Amino acid sequence: MDFRTILLVVGVEQDDAEIDRAVRIAEGLGAHLSVLVLGVAPPPPSSPYGVVSNDIWANEIRDGQDLARKRAEAIEARLAGRDLSFSMQSQYVDRGTIATLVARFARYADLTLITPERDDVELAQSWVINGALFESGRPVLLLPRGETAFPTAKRIMIAWDASVEASKAVLDAIGLMREAEAVYAVLIDPVPSFEGHGPEPGADLGAYLARHGINIDVRRLPKEGKDVAELLQRVAVDLGADLIVMGGFGHSRLRQRIFGGTTTSTIRQTDVPVLMAH
Repeated sequence: MDFRTILLVVGVEQDDAEIDRAVRIAEGLGAHLSVLVLGVAPPPPSSPYGVVSNDIWANEIRDGQDLARKRAEAIEARLAGRDLSFSMQSQYVDRGTIATLVARFARYADLTLITPERDDVELAQSWVINGALFESGRPVLLLPRGETAFPTAKRIMIAWDASVEASKAVLDAIGLMREAEAVYAVLIDPVPSFEGHGPEPGADLGAYLARHGINIDVRRLPKEGKDVAELLQRVAVDLGADLIVMGGFGHSRLRQRIFGGTTTSTIRQTDVPVLMAH
């Protein structure tokens, strides 16, 4: 896939670091950058008789809308001098609307950038990911903290499990893999099967990508009781990968993979971006 439109969702309290990184990614891809500045509205006050409205809450809503608009204007002014195609919108919505709103924007982008979650900024990243990944039909790019080489990716690692989701991620990343110096397919405890890997795990993927001019190095590795996501991250570092390509398998499994337990720290602390598709 050619990434011609990149979506970035930022909170009103986020600094300019992620804006600047998104600009570098969009410039590297020659893509249009669509920025959505998102404010999270407080729920309306309630009483035993149901939801009620009051002047304090109404003023909070107006202030929040104004803050989101001003942040969007500040970002627009920051980007005005760049040789970059971009667009800017601000929205101030409740948490329950975030996924639906982000999904709408993501459907008109080729890739959504997911910034690392910060403890001091309320962006509700889980809702952003749910909307961008599960409700848009488009891939997302999970960005680590700090600088990244993306969109340059000299060494790419595919986390291959023969699933529909992984297959879609591979398709989305073909353009990047054509430009890479080395592409690895890592299979964890693969089992030959009629409906999945076939008689030789990794062989069909290698043949498919070879027709696109991409030669892959297939690595079949044992799980040995390790957490799969943690193992994949470790292998990516060992291989010197600049990008991991993998499928996202559903709300509960994705949340467990990204936001739960050991996997949380692995994803948040990794130096490797993850291109994920569903």
